[in-house]
Amino acid sequence: MFRRFLISALSAALFSLVSVNVTAEDDSPKVLASMHPLGLIAASVVERENLHILLQKGVSPHDFSLRPSDIDHLQEADIIFWGGPHIEPYLSGFARRWPDKVWIDISSFSELAKIKDPHYWMSVPATLAAQKVLADTLGKDSSDFQRRVEAAVEYSDRVLEPVRERGFFVFHRAYDHWVLERGLNQVGAFTLTPEQKPGMRTVQLMREQLRAGKVACVFREPEYSPALVVTVVGDLPVKHGELDPQGAYADLSRDGYAYFLTEMADRAANCLTP
Repeated sequence: MFRRFLISALSAALFSLVSVNVTAEDDSPKVLASMHPLGLIAASVVERENLHILLQKGVSPHDFSLRPSDIDHLQEADIIFWGGPHIEPYLSGFARRWPDKVWIDISSFSELAKIKDPHYWMSVPATLAAQKVLADTLGKDSSDFQRRVEAAVEYSDRVLEPVRERGFFVFHRAYDHWVLERGLNQVGAFTLTPEQKPGMRTVQLMREQLRAGKVACVFREPEYSPALVVTVVGDLPVKHGELDPQGAYADLSRDGYAYFLTEMADRAANCLTP
């Protein structure tokens, strides 16, 4: 009799504990990151079940338009971590419409970056500042993220040091912060934005640079067809690599953003090494 009572009491206590945990999770702020690289930053302090990514892997903000289901996700979020009006104009109206939500715009930390390229998640100072605001909003500690990112930067500088002077082309102008902060020699880009194809004069200039041996590597991007890169390079003897400004290869985890940085450095170093 006592045994049945004890089992019943323990079961009730366990059910009560699970209920409390579920309630606590349900009460946790829901965070929406507008794109994967911002999700990598947010995942450092947000549990996966409370984090939603608006643009899924492989989707670029340059050619994205909102669907009704995306608007539902925006409505459900308590905190929205986004790239700013320049790179994500489709969210600007909602930021004005729903001021009761917490909107954390990484581009608002542009004064910490040395240039004004809208891909601010490529700037380590801007990223650290934005992540700290998110962490403070959630009542979390940002120091672990800072340590991981600093270690990733130290690693990146070490592996890139031997190839800093070697020239390269990127697919589009998304890497300016990273290139400047890591002291690399980006000679040019195939296009300013993926929607704009280069003119014949630009293509001719790039081929002249390739023939002159000023370019050690050309980088394509996984979201876009390599046809443009192949057309410009032709049969010229130059190495090909791949960089991904969205970091689709990195999982949403506490060290996802740090891995994004180290993997990008490894890919660049591998292609630029003679």
